[in-house]
Amino acid sequence: MSTDGGEAADLARLGGCLVINTGTVQPHTRKSYIQALQAYNAVGGPTLLDPVGAGATKLRRETVKQLLNEGYFDIIKGNESELEVVYGVNTRQQRGVDSSQSTSTHEEKALLAKQLAKRERNVVVMTGEVDYLSDGRRTYAIKNGHHYLGHVTGTGCTLGTTIASFAAVERHDTLLAAIAAMLLFELAAEHAARKPGVQGPGTFVPALIDSIHEFSLKSEKGDDAWLSKAELEVVDI
Repeated sequence: MSTDGGEAADLARLGGCLVINTGTVQPHTRKSYIQALQAYNAVGGPTLLDPVGAGATKLRRETVKQLLNEGYFDIIKGNESELEVVYGVNTRQQRGVDSSQSTSTHEEKALLAKQLAKRERNVVVMTGEVDYLSDGRRTYAIKNGHHYLGHVTGTGCTLGTTIASFAAVERHDTLLAAIAAMLLFELAAEHAARKPGVQGPGTFVPALIDSIHEFSLKSEKGDDAWLSKAELEVVDI
């Protein structure tokens, strides 16, 4: 982790994925965001924007707009409210990082993800009770996950870094990387919630970390049985 844009050129050569998270945006950090974004763009490194609470303040809205104008993001990940701000159709003030109560239909959410991805020529991940992922041509819905994720601060940010980790490895199909990361995270959440010692959000967090680790080790050994519970659907819109 770094908040100094001066380090970006060196870090960009290490082969990872840049994550810019606007959860704690400050006026003086905007310059560092842009430095980092342009450094990764210069070497073709993958980049992910997590516009946390994008509609909460004028500073955040302006920061997101500036970032999109100053460089390219391979992935934009956010909840419906955040992505509406990025797309420019939400002028309501967001309460914070939480998504407001949605009145959108399944098709409307999928279409927003697809249209934003098409406009930005990248992959868009919309999180929620159902997750929608699109690259502007292909659009998918993932119906896995657990409601405990919405009761723990930082799970969305953790998901962002998980997707970024996959994007750093899978360079040819960013949508595939995002889908794989989402399935790991959401299925691990379901698995964690079923563990005997999990009684609520507090005990869920360490179980989630353990479950992600458990599934990762199984995948390394060629055991993908945990994927049998995946609820992945193609969305035709």
